[in-house]
Amino acid sequence: MSHMHTNRLLELLAEEALAALDAERSAELEMLLADCPAAQRDALMQTAAITTLAFVHSDRSALQFMPERLKARLLRAAEAQRLPAKPG
Repeated sequence: MSHMHTNRLLELLAEEALAALDAERSAELEMLLADCPAAQRDALMQTAAITTLAFVHSDRSALQFMPERLKARLLRAAEAQRLPAKPG
């Protein structure tokens, strides 16, 4: 898969994590995912989800309409996925 296709796949996965995709984008996502080996697909989906959570975590105003239990669960998941700071 080319770098351009990987970037587009990540964009679509991030959009999907935020809201449902329309039919055209959903079909494009499925087409791009079909070209990915299963391990790469899982890694890309996890990367997109973590990236989306990081943006939501940094802009807490995006969380205002989310139910409190879901918000807490997402914030815990984002914290758990954060990489430790590099020493030095």
